[in-house]
Amino acid sequence: MKTKLITLLCVLMSISFCFAQSKDEIEMIKVIKQEGNVVPSSLMEEPRAFLHQPWLSVSLPESKEAVISVQNQLNGRIVYQQAYFHVQGMMIDLSGMPAGTYQLRIEIDGTVYTGTFRL
Repeated sequence: MKTKLITLLCVLMSISFCFAQSKDEIEMIKVIKQEGNVVPSSLMEEPRAFLHQPWLSVSLPESKEAVISVQNQLNGRIVYQQAYFHVQGMMIDLSGMPAGTYQLRIEIDGTVYTGTFRL
């Protein structure tokens, strides 16, 4: 009986640790080029975005001007929009935003990149 209880306790603890770890993981947001100027891929990397709830991190391959916006996919409302000048990275606080699917839009030099993520 003791072995069964100890085994059950170990299983439950390992499950709870798995859930605790998954909440702290950083999720990479796949950013896809949608439209804009033709840019040789060997010359410029694409921007990268990561979600570490409630923070959204966006990094550009080089210091550029960019317009970043976040749109709620359910109702189409833009919940965040900001123009940045000569920056390479930014952190966006999304705390207080309702759970759901959002679209990230990054515009750099007339080229638009988009990616979706869930809060």
